[in-house]
Amino acid sequence: MGAWAAVWAQQPATPGGTLEDPAVPSTNHRLAPGDVVEVKVFQEPDLDAKVTLSKDGRASLPLVGEVMLARLTTTQAAAVIAERYKDGYLKNPRVVVGIFEYARTRFTILGAVNKPGSYFFPSGERLTLLQVIGMAGGYTRAANPSKVTVQRGGNRSRVIEVDAKKLARSGGAGAFWIEPDDIITVAESIF
Repeated sequence: MGAWAAVWAQQPATPGGTLEDPAVPSTNHRLAPGDVVEVKVFQEPDLDAKVTLSKDGRASLPLVGEVMLARLTTTQAAAVIAERYKDGYLKNPRVVVGIFEYARTRFTILGAVNKPGSYFFPSGERLTLLQVIGMAGGYTRAANPSKVTVQRGGNRSRVIEVDAKKLARSGGAGAFWIEPDDIITVAESIF
């Protein structure tokens, strides 16, 4: 509880806050189904909870029930929860939301790479196209890095063409970020 005391001391008088570790690079992480969040309500230990967001992105909390948290940052989630507690339960709730564990999300890389397959994102991290190609063991001899496609979206209707060779030459400028459930295909060269 000592770590929490330091967090409370730094919190503003208004609802909201964050418990995210500053060493974690994704300070703007949007909550997603499967994320495990820890909710703390200052001086109300009976309302503290550690919950896994449901498939539709909701958290079930004491007194207020289901609260939609998907696509919110931890700061935004804390403000939403504080408003729910204000609505008939607490006068001036001070709520802090922290990410206890990130949902395990994956991407798939196929085609002319040495180790095609599905890979998990490292917990709470974002990856670029060049990083995922590296995770897949790099290109095969037959690869055409200028022709990489990324299928994105629930119905895979969105296909993005990326010139990874040009990205590599740019030294990382204009990085192409991979999103959960993306399917990346590295084309083969035609000799």
